[in-house]
Amino acid sequence: MKKVPLGITAGEFPSNEIYIRATVACIPTLTLTADSTGVKAYVRFRFSAKHVKQLILRTAVDSIPSDATVRVGLYNVTTGSWISYRDYSGAAGENEDTITTLPSDGDILELRAEVTAASTTSGATFTLGYAALMVDYGVS
Repeated sequence: MKKVPLGITAGEFPSNEIYIRATVACIPTLTLTADSTGVKAYVRFRFSAKHVKQLILRTAVDSIPSDATVRVGLYNVTTGSWISYRDYSGAAGENEDTITTLPSDGDILELRAEVTAASTTSGATFTLGYAALMVDYGVS
């Protein structure tokens, strides 16, 4: 067994010798209104970029009216722009996206579900299967 001396620094490890994937934000299954536009669900947090290698965005919409569009993704509140998203337009689906262009350290981010085109049917709903954001950390 090799002993690790106290006071070892990250730079002394081979690249990505320590690797962790962690879920940092999640929106569970929800049934939400689709008859008006706007953000229907979100989780807000401050991004810390230290040791982050990439982000993994997983989204699913289980049901949606044929005349509605729902955007599920990662929004940068600090810059007022989308980092990554999927539009679900009249059809359910599930996707996974890898994000390698990272937001700045300290940015305020939202994992969100937003109706961008409302259904014309009063009382229409959609079912968000889930939205999850994972962070891959690697010490190098």
